[in-house]
Amino acid sequence: MNRLQTLVATFLLNTVMHVVLTTHFYSKRTKFMSASRYLLLSAVISCSTLSTLAIAAPNDVFLQVKPSDISHPLSIEASFDISNDTVDIFNIRDTEKGISDNAGDYQGGHLLVDYAFHPQWLAEVGYWNRNIEYSQDDNKIDSWLAAVQYKPVISPNLVYLKPGDEAAIRFSLWGNKADQLNKTSPTAVNNQRLSNIQVNDLSDIQAQVDLIFSRTLDRQNKLNGFASLGYSKVEVDSLTATLNKGNCNFNIQVESNNQLNGQLVAPCKDGNTQINEAIISYPASDYGLDINKDLSYDAGFLSLGGSWNWRYQKFSSQLGYQFQYLMRQDIDDRVSNYGSSAVKTNHTLGVDLAYQLNPYASVFVAGQAFKNNFIGTIPFLYNSVTASRLERKYGYASFGVRFANF
Repeated sequence: MNRLQTLVATFLLNTVMHVVLTTHFYSKRTKFMSASRYLLLSAVISCSTLSTLAIAAPNDVFLQVKPSDISHPLSIEASFDISNDTVDIFNIRDTEKGISDNAGDYQGGHLLVDYAFHPQWLAEVGYWNRNIEYSQDDNKIDSWLAAVQYKPVISPNLVYLKPGDEAAIRFSLWGNKADQLNKTSPTAVNNQRLSNIQVNDLSDIQAQVDLIFSRTLDRQNKLNGFASLGYSKVEVDSLTATLNKGNCNFNIQVESNNQLNGQLVAPCKDGNTQINEAIISYPASDYGLDINKDLSYDAGFLSLGGSWNWRYQKFSSQLGYQFQYLMRQDIDDRVSNYGSSAVKTNHTLGVDLAYQLNPYASVFVAGQAFKNNFIGTIPFLYNSVTASRLERKYGYASFGVRFANF
């Protein structure tokens, strides 16, 4: 083993083993200025409504060193993912106020494929398709993951290792994308009536590195620990909505250059005054909004966690925990302008139960519960206004099948 491998291995084990072994775990123009300002806020708030609906992308709470057996290199996981009142057996959503009956209803699925192309290297790709319901709206989010795991050859002389100990470093890129998120139903914000709220071209991308350690205690039990560090970039293109002011409707749009533009939808009357045309155009910053700081931003994040695997004959289980801490540029300093506090942490609990049908297939059911919604997993749902709406508990379940030994 060369010097670089030695340095990597030492850093890996000194960091991750500590986790496992010590924790286990807005003429009439001016009349509409105020209204347009409230539109901006409500359009952003619409994202917060949707933010209670999302589901996590990478299943980091279950991180462990994966086998890289080149004689049986391929493994596949496919599942149906769901969240509704039926699977919410602990009534997590009922404990949160201000959420409509079907807010959070979700149907989707994911596919994960692992391939060991070297005794020390394993590649992983994943795709999540999500359909999120809110009243009559059906919003779609696509998520993806590409990762590679490397298991260095470590000399027992470097650190105290047991025969069942494994360590790995994992590099990944993952992200989320939505053409638009919609809220068609009327929304009242500061006595302004808004409808057809739409946030356009949302995306985020993350680069992440994980240091993972696994220790097999015996034939039935294994402990895992991990430490992760990453960088995140969030981009939102524009906001659009319909503003109702008395008998008049305006289409309002805020572009990525932070310019607010609005146009009267159809002739209308404001009291005894007939209005046939009306156009507004102002910097959105005049109303306290900077789309490049309040919606689009860069961030860093770190997490620590661990899990316990238990196996008995054909039955296996995994119980995991993850802590996340996020450091966002600009946006968290601006949260107070909207009367909120930044949400910088999250806690996740996960459980996975599986039954082996034969040497090649097993079925499983898994669930995850989050203290602060999905902070850190679909980043574009977090912004200056939605911060307060993300302090809500949430959970979801997955039902699927795994194929291995191919």
